[in-house]
Amino acid sequence: MANQPVGRALDYRKAISGYVAENDDLTQYALTPTEWAALKQVCDWLEAYREATTQMSTTKQPMLSTTHAVFRWLQDHLKKIIKNLPTTSDNALREGLTQAHLKLSDYYTKFDESRYYSWATRLSLSLSRI
Repeated sequence: MANQPVGRALDYRKAISGYVAENDDLTQYALTPTEWAALKQVCDWLEAYREATTQMSTTKQPMLSTTHAVFRWLQDHLKKIIKNLPTTSDNALREGLTQAHLKLSDYYTKFDESRYYSWATRLSLSLSRI
């Protein structure tokens, strides 16, 4: 997590909280345990997107089937996140996660409509029979 500013903040949570507590003019900005937990959760979500981006950019020419699998993995990940959100979660957060899930669904539609995806699927099936 240390590569991200939020991740660094989480790594140095004790130092940050101590510094804020020692400075009266900053105490109004102190994060509650719930806010720290929310930061950790968001950082975990962003890590999933970093993993997906890394996976799709590790080869010079990512294969369509690999990209499709990564999108599917991200969509499943988002579904779990949405399902596990507490009922007290902010509606804007829930809506944003739902919109991200729907955007990935839009990509599936594009894949299904693409003649290249159909061609790649047929080619893959033909090669597996050899």
